Amino acid sequence: MNKSKLNGSPHNMQQNYQDAMAMVRKFGKPDLFLTFTCNPSWFEVLNCMEGIQRPEDRPDIIIRVFNMKLKELLEDICKHGIFGTVLTYIYVIEFQKRGLPHVHILLTLDSESKIRTKDDIDKFVSAELPDPYTDLRLFQIVTKCMVHGPCGTININSPCMRDGQCCKSFPKQFKDDTEENVNGYPIYRRRATEPVQVGKYSIDNRWVVPYNLWLLKVSDYVRRPFFKY
Repeated sequence: MNKSKLNGSPHNMQQNYQDAMAMVRKFGKPDLFLTFTCNPSWFEVLNCMEGIQRPEDRPDIIIRVFNMKLKELLEDICKHGIFGTVLTYIYVIEFQKRGLPHVHILLTLDSESKIRTKDDIDKFVSAELPDPYTDLRLFQIVTKCMVHGPCGTININSPCMRDGQCCKSFPKQFKDDTEENVNGYPIYRRRATEPVQVGKYSIDNRWVVPYNLWLLKVSDYVRRPFFKY
């Protein structure tokens, strides 16, 4: 075997890069950037632990479950059109220092599905706390997984603090409407609401990390029967 073409080799990485750029030249710039991260608390992972084993003791289980869920995610996106008609997709899998994989996915949508207005942005991305009275499960997921920090003056020891400031620019400003293309990025709608208690902190929409409702719900539920060795 030609070692220069092995996965991860300079030749292989250059070839993949050129393939990705060819897709961009033909179909245009990607429209959506998604990150899907392995969760060691997934039902399928925990059910395969034996005795005192922890997820980090079984990287084989972690990889199999992650690959299974990634394939199903891509099927939902590309075949079932969750975000519209997908022309092309590109993804790369990376491993964190703790050994957990995550994937970055670029999607190019057809002309009918592209995001063109602030209403389209609001349809795909939310940066607000859900109403617990209408969707309690989503509210629980967002407050558990999608709240930054808190940091700043209420928690100066947060890991994101650099020289007395949050390196992620939290808390954000309240915003009644989404703004498009501000220095190449949207500024998401964050309406002023009554704070809610999350742990020992009282937080509002300024602390919410932007999320997609469908992806957040889907990633939380068990969608396939677990396997057992």
